Parts: sequence; structure tokens; C-alpha cells
Amino acid sequence: MARTLQREFTAREFNRDPSAVARAAKEYGQVVVTNRGVPALVVTDANRAGLVPRAKGPSLLEVFSGPEGIDDDIVGEPEKAVITLQIPG
Repeated sequence: MARTLQREFTAREFNRDPSAVARAAKEYGQVVVTNRGVPALVVTDANRAGLVPRAKGPSLLEVFSGPEGIDDDIVGEPEKAVITLQIPG
């Protein structure tokens, strides 16, 4: 049976299943953990909070889609590869 994600967890639920809190934070952005009904912690998704640095430089798509990504030294068509499958036995 699949459990539904919730936005608020008790401290006891957090201690029993921290991965459920992490999944909920990834889904909702942040989750509140309460201690005796009082908010005690906020668990947030690191990507949404801007804590995970993005890769520096252009992506592979950006490199090959722009004119600077085309290599003028390549001339002609590549040779066709011949692959032979040999089944032992």
C-alpha cells in the first residue's frame, strides 16, 4: 500500500522514517517537523533552496548547438561500423 506524502510530521514519525520526510521535502519543497504540536524543525529540499551549486560552464547541448560547437576540421562522413554477433556454442 502506497503512503501519501504529508507536509507535517511529528518528531516521532521523523525518527521512525526520516526517508519519508526527505521524500515529502523533495515533493513539497519543505516539511515541518513538530514536537508536541509545536513546530520544531523545517526540512527543505536542497535543490529548491539553492544550496546545490549548478554545474559551471555550458551544457553539452549548448556546446553542440552553437556555432562554436562545430568542428571545422572534420571533413566527410564517418565510416560505417560493422558489428558481428557471435553466439558461443
